[in-house]
Amino acid sequence: MKLTEIFKIIRRNWFMLVAVTSVTAASIYFFVKDEDDEYTSYTTIYTGIATGYDLNSVSANNSQHKAANNAFANLISIIDSRDIRQQLGFRLLASHLMLKAHDPNVLKLSSYEKLQEAVPASLKSKLVGATVEETADNIAKFYNASKSNVIRDIIYSDDFDYSGAASSSEDAKSAIEASRITDSDLLQISFTSSDPALCKNALEILTQLFIEKHRKLHTAQSESVVGHFSAATEKSLEKLRVAEANLLEFQKAHGIVDYNSQVENTSAEKNALLGKYNDLETEYAGALATLRSLEQSMKSRGVPNLYSQEVLRLKNRLSAVQTQIAELELLNRGNNNGAQASRMAALRKEEESLETRMLNSVDKHHANTRSKEGVPMGSVLTDWVRATFLVEELRSKLSLVNKQKGEYAQTYNKLVPLGGENKRLIREVDLAEKEYLAQLEGFNQSKLNQQNVELTSQLKVVDPPYQPSNPAILTRLLLILFGAISVFLVTLGVLIAKALLDQSIRKPSVAVRKMHYPVFGILPASDTTSSKQLLLAQSAEDHLARQLILKMRNKEGNGPFVVGVLSSMAGEGKTELCNALASNLTSMGIETQVLFPESHKGKINPFTNSSFYAPLQGVLTDASVVDLAGLDYMNNAVVLVEFPAVLEDTYPVSLFKHLDLILLTVRANRVWEQADKTIFESIQKVTNAPIETVLSSVKADDAKEMVVVRPDSYLQEQKVLPSPKSLPALETV
Repeated sequence: MKLTEIFKIIRRNWFMLVAVTSVTAASIYFFVKDEDDEYTSYTTIYTGIATGYDLNSVSANNSQHKAANNAFANLISIIDSRDIRQQLGFRLLASHLMLKAHDPNVLKLSSYEKLQEAVPASLKSKLVGATVEETADNIAKFYNASKSNVIRDIIYSDDFDYSGAASSSEDAKSAIEASRITDSDLLQISFTSSDPALCKNALEILTQLFIEKHRKLHTAQSESVVGHFSAATEKSLEKLRVAEANLLEFQKAHGIVDYNSQVENTSAEKNALLGKYNDLETEYAGALATLRSLEQSMKSRGVPNLYSQEVLRLKNRLSAVQTQIAELELLNRGNNNGAQASRMAALRKEEESLETRMLNSVDKHHANTRSKEGVPMGSVLTDWVRATFLVEELRSKLSLVNKQKGEYAQTYNKLVPLGGENKRLIREVDLAEKEYLAQLEGFNQSKLNQQNVELTSQLKVVDPPYQPSNPAILTRLLLILFGAISVFLVTLGVLIAKALLDQSIRKPSVAVRKMHYPVFGILPASDTTSSKQLLLAQSAEDHLARQLILKMRNKEGNGPFVVGVLSSMAGEGKTELCNALASNLTSMGIETQVLFPESHKGKINPFTNSSFYAPLQGVLTDASVVDLAGLDYMNNAVVLVEFPAVLEDTYPVSLFKHLDLILLTVRANRVWEQADKTIFESIQKVTNAPIETVLSSVKADDAKEMVVVRPDSYLQEQKVLPSPKSLPALETV
């Protein structure tokens, strides 16, 4: 449907549209005029979602806008949640029950009085606690105790404004509305009530509940993660302690400080001692051979036995001192302190003393100071004493080194089998330590995230709620306006749907498409009270007359131009068409005769040059138009023959072959049926006259497809045409 057609529907039905819209607006006003005035208060909360930065310093990316929208949707969902609304209703009721006297800053007087009547004193004493929170808890318990009680009746009563706060169901009025302010970080919450004080108090309580709920939801997630990592960290730490204790116990039991170093040092010391032992053994063998040679030499020279009791005693003491010196030198290398240095000096001094005393003991054998060969014995004795000292010293070192070699070998043989177990215990400690460090890292990260969540989830009220002073009149006006517009659109939609579903002919363009006959002209719906309608009807009749004059030019031969006016049913406008054509043609000086069926006698006012005929005459006999029109037939330029309704009455079939044009009149407000189509297809077969359509009762908007209304100031002169006897003059028209 085109837009112009919609405008036509509006213009055609403007009165009904205005009437329905006005009645609706008046009805809405009548029903809402006695309702209590509504007040609305607002509060604004800063969230920091869109532009805030957290501890992780997350940079902006393409998904931040979507994440911000999701975050605001979550916040609005929290506000709209059933739990928040119920808690708000309970706390509002609790704050009102705790009033000892009416306070206009908390509740209006009428609501306070109704509340005092609704809650018995005995129940009030049970519900009221020390704080609002305690009272709200008591109210919640009593509310949930049964499905029907006084508190439930109060909460959902229309006399109070708790229902919009306590219920989030679709059928309850929503007193709370939350929305994001454009693309900012601000969240605006409004509360609407008939009590201005309640608006402010409700928003204050709602803001507190909302912030608490938001913080709990965010911290609950991080607390579960922190708890998990805390428990896992403690478990891994205990595992690490057990592994370290097992390793320490193993090392204590086997004297291990650093297994690898100990094994390496023991092996190195063992090899070093083995080499030193071999060197000392070689040196000792040489010194012992020297000593045996000196003793053999002395015996051959007759030197008495030098191993007297005194010499043996000194020799044994010297051996003990040299052994101690060797132990101090071998065992305390690089670790000498003051006491050890004093001990070493004393032993060296004693060694020198023993050497001197042994020489003095040997000198007592002065009788043998010279050999038989005359060689002095002093040097031989001195060499013998020194060789004895050296042998004893080497024997002590060999004994000590051999002992140490055995100890290191025993230690090495003990350490080597413990390597696998020691490595296993160290590996357990290492794995336990890594597990502990990993859990500790997770714990630290979860604590950091928890701190981040706590900091970033803090909501701040930047615009606190206020107590409104003026009611929201705009709401009532918008209700009336939207109601009226809605009814207007619904009514218009019904009219458009009706037009779309309308199968009637309606207008010339539709008639051509459905009837398949050209449209000769129209007859608008008559309205004698409208000058525009009269002008339109006159223009339509003039158009019909001009069209007929054009058709007359195509007539071959002499005689009047015979037009048959037909219709499927009665009341289609045949008589009106005949009268209109006759009147206009006559006013133009064209002689016109109209033949009406005799059934019209007494029903119409006959035209000046009109007559009645019997349709049966054209059925029973082969009558012609001349037979029906009479002797004056040839004096007319146009003869109009109105036929009876072809689907209802008997019509003169014999006249069809004498017709020059058939005008089919059809009401514009009816449907072209198959019966209509069939009968006129049959008529078309028995006549050579073309069939054209004349639409009657056409609406003014649709009539403009073929007729243009002339301005009132425009006057067109009509020239009188000559009679049919001088038809060539028609060519000048």
